[in-house]
This record gives sequence, structure tokens and C-alpha cells, in this order.
Amino acid sequence: MNRELRTALIGMTTLALALGIGRFVLTPLLPLMQTDHGLTLVAGGWLASTNMLGYLLGALLCALWPLPPRLSLRIGAVGVALATLGMGLTDRLDMWLLWRFAAGLASAALVVHGIAWSMARLRAAGRPLLEHVMFSGTGIGIVGSGLLVATTRPFGASSSGLWTAFGIIAVALFAWTWRHMGEDDAIATGSAPAPSRAAPPSGPAWTLVVMYGLLGFAYTIPAAFLPLIAERQLHLPALREWFWPLFGAAMTASTLGLRWLPTRIGNRSVLAACSVSLASGMLLSVVGHGVAVLVLATLLIGIACMPVVMYTMREARLLAPRNPVRLIAALTTTFGVGQAAGPAFAAWLAARTGGFGLPLVVGAAVSAVALACMLVRRPGREAKLSAGAPSTNPVLQPSRLCERRP
Repeated sequence: MNRELRTALIGMTTLALALGIGRFVLTPLLPLMQTDHGLTLVAGGWLASTNMLGYLLGALLCALWPLPPRLSLRIGAVGVALATLGMGLTDRLDMWLLWRFAAGLASAALVVHGIAWSMARLRAAGRPLLEHVMFSGTGIGIVGSGLLVATTRPFGASSSGLWTAFGIIAVALFAWTWRHMGEDDAIATGSAPAPSRAAPPSGPAWTLVVMYGLLGFAYTIPAAFLPLIAERQLHLPALREWFWPLFGAAMTASTLGLRWLPTRIGNRSVLAACSVSLASGMLLSVVGHGVAVLVLATLLIGIACMPVVMYTMREARLLAPRNPVRLIAALTTTFGVGQAAGPAFAAWLAARTGGFGLPLVVGAAVSAVALACMLVRRPGREAKLSAGAPSTNPVLQPSRLCERRP
């Protein structure tokens, strides 16, 4: 196996471990925890939000207290495995909150350093398209975790047993990547990638930051409670677990498929389309009825999630080409705040109203505001260039305030 493909696969496995298990494995297990342990909906929302708070703090620590990538990745992998195993060894809510917070901290180390390490090596080797393979790890992790829950639950699998199983799987994934995870050996340089022909940024940085935070809030509502939403909409408990792997499959397909998107399509156009897709999926799940409608709604939501992350980061690098650290830090903070607020708010509102209809409508409205942010365009040279021939002029710096001066 060549080094570039191995790097992409290690990055993919890292995201599957960090997000498929460390962050989102609670989603398919939440209904089981309600049945097995009497967990309330509001408590489930706090478990999800606590994990997101841990992720936010972990991401900030990565920026403020940088460690060598290899060490950070190994600490993160061990942390996710231990926190996941810990969930299966107790039935106390306070301990669950602690373990979910720890899993969020560890996931952040894996995501921040895993993406940075993989992207740097792939771009140095002239293989940036393999980034799509790396980013598909989140969807693949969700598919795998969802299928395990859906196929074992009919045979009497308990939530505690499944938490333990996922902890063992995390250990296995970590063991597979241990040798090469975060290695700093020089990677062979391939042919240099062609200069980017993508449209230059056409909007101000503040709209990108606001949009990212809003979508962080909106997408976590279905992402945290999709099986419960399916059960309440369809009244078919046997089908509820299958919507989560469907969500992951849609996420994986969009992540891999976007490699063929024409470069002339701007990042903000993709982000606007993602906002429309999220809003449409959430509204459809409220007004529609039947399995087919909920399947379509799940696909519309799932296909939008990873492109939001990918194209926001790409736009940030266009807005601050010399040093995007400050802008990425602001994006990470607002996204983390949105993610932390979404599940707790949705659970509280669903408990008060007796269903997820109103929380989903709120999520759709928030997505519509995010869409409006992406429609704000910057007048002047950048907008003119966006409408005409693409430019690779290094002088084009639409957001000098986002860069840290050397």
C-alpha cells in the first residue's frame, strides 16, 4: 500500500473512531438506554450536549496547548476507548456525563490533529483528492455503529453490552493505526497540484462564522435524536435503529461524491445548498408521513453534514490564505457552542411539547438564517472576480482581519 493511500485510510479510521464512536455512538444507543435504564429524554439531551462541550474545550486546548501530533492522536485514541468502555460499566447518570465529556475531549484531539496531519501529508504528496476518503470516516463510523446496534438489538443486546463492544472496537481501531498514526517521516512528494481554479471568496468572514455556528446548532437536533424521531413519527420501534446507518451512508456518499464537483462552483454556493438540504429534510420529517418520506428526509439531512465542515474549512483558507488559525479558531468555537446547545434545547422543547416537531421546525428556521448568511456577498473586486475568470492572485486577501500578522 502506498503512503498516500495509507495516510488517507489512517485519517478515515481516526475520524471513524473520533466521531462515529466517540461522539455519535450515543445516538443509536439512546433509545436502548431509555428502555434499559429509564433514561429520560432531557437527560439524554444533556449527555449529547456534555459530549459536545467536551469537544469544544478539547478543540480550544489543541489550539492553546499544542502537543506533537503523534502524542495527541495516541492520547485521544486511548481516551475515546476508555470513555466508551466506561459507559458500559456503570448505570449512574453523573458517571455517564463524566464519561461523555471525556469522550468529547479525546475526540477533539483526534479530529483536530488527525485532519491536520492527513491533509498536510496528502497535499505535500500532490494527492488532495484523497482528502475525500479521509473525511468519509465519519459516515463510515456511523454506518458501522448503526448496523451493529440494528442487527444485535433484536437478539436482546443491552445498551451496556453494546457500549462495552464499542469500547473494544475502539481499542482494535487504535491498535490498527498505532504504528503509523501521526508519524512525522517525510512523505514522497508527487507532482504538484495544479493551481486552484476555484472561485475566490465572495463574502465576508463574519457571515461564515455565523453560518457555521447556526448549522452546528441545527444539524445536531436530528443527529442526536434520529432513532427517537423515527420511532415517534412511524410508531414502528423495529425500524428506528435502521435510520442511523442510513444517515451515515448518505454522509459517506456525499463526502466521496463531492470530489467530482466542478471547481468553478464556489464554497458558499455549496454551503447554501447544504443549508437548503438541512432545512428541507427537517421540515419534511415534520409534515410528511410514512417510511418513504422519513427515508428521504434522512438522506437530505445526511448528505449535508460533512460538506458543511469541508467547505467551511476551504473557505476559511481562501479568506485567510497566509494564516487561517484565528479564523478557524473562531469557526471551531461557534460550531462547538451551536453543537452543545442543540441537543439540550431540542430535548427540553420535545419534552415540553410531547414530540420533536417543534424542535425540528426551529432547526429548519435556523438553517434558513444560515442560508441568508451565505447569500450575503462582498461588493468589489472579489465579487467581480467571482463572476468572471477565476484568479490565483496571491494579493487577493478578502479578510485581512482574519490573519495573524507575522
